[in-house]
Amino acid sequence: MKRPAVFFDRDNTLIACNEFLGDPSKVALVSGAADAVARARNLGYATVIFSNQSGVARGYFTEQAVHAVNQKLDELLRDGNAKAIVDRHEFCPFHPDASIEKYRQDSPLRKPLPGMIHQAAEALALDLSRSWVIGDAPRDIEAGKAAGCRTILFTDPSLKASPAALAERKVEPDYICSTLTEAIDFIARHTERPAEEASETPPSSIAATIVPDATVEATPASRPGEAGRPRESVADESPLRGDRDAGVASTEEKQPISPSSAPPAKLESLASEILRELRRRHEQPLADFSVSKLLAGVVQVIVLAVLFMAFLNRDNNANLIALLLFALTLQAMTIALLIMSRQR
Repeated sequence: MKRPAVFFDRDNTLIACNEFLGDPSKVALVSGAADAVARARNLGYATVIFSNQSGVARGYFTEQAVHAVNQKLDELLRDGNAKAIVDRHEFCPFHPDASIEKYRQDSPLRKPLPGMIHQAAEALALDLSRSWVIGDAPRDIEAGKAAGCRTILFTDPSLKASPAALAERKVEPDYICSTLTEAIDFIARHTERPAEEASETPPSSIAATIVPDATVEATPASRPGEAGRPRESVADESPLRGDRDAGVASTEEKQPISPSSAPPAKLESLASEILRELRRRHEQPLADFSVSKLLAGVVQVIVLAVLFMAFLNRDNNANLIALLLFALTLQAMTIALLIMSRQR
């Protein structure tokens, strides 16, 4: 029987890094990373890391550097928890706009395409329908969904978001969390029992066995689409959909869950998501309009005009000095406006 896997994104999911990383000495684990990998294995999942590494294609570092960083990551995980063992590393060094010709291609391995997931599944004989993807960027979620996995969007407010993480979501994750502990807790709650154990369970209790907290997760009143909660009923994700009406639905009708009785962990997750969204309001995309930048451009044009007038009056020392001082003042204003635009 094929086993499921948990696919972890690498940068800003297990490693605290929002930029290109090719130096093993700069590898630092995200809080809870080692325990998350160890717990995934204890639950019966294979553990796979899959990562876009376009820094290779851009010439920032080599494939050997990626392997060195992955090796350092493995060492730090084992130092944190002896059971935190990664079964396989997958990475994509290709990019369609690569500066190095041999890496210049639109590879099916590159997220949001699911090539790396399929490649690992073939190598390790994985059941993708029971597998999970955990990542910080929408492209991780898209890749997971395309491969048939369930997905968790990890958004740690203590980490600086990468450009990929700020991209628009085209696919909604099954769950959103702010810690890796929450992610593995959610997976643990929705991990199906082995077939030999399930066969011993009476049919009337199968739905409750697979989804122990189905009344909380599947009740429409308790999941209006807010962050930190699954987008779909877990009973819908289970292959035992025929039992939903007979088991889970009747339980939901008898025991409605009000928002005030939600578990503290979910309320904490929701609060973390709200904090993250508030912080993103102040993040300025590179392409956004900036009044400060506009004013800086106008003042810079005036500086050039004043300097031209100073050139025309170069024979008059008094006028020349006055114009140069005026140009210097305007230039200082330009610099100040640019600094203001960067601090927004």
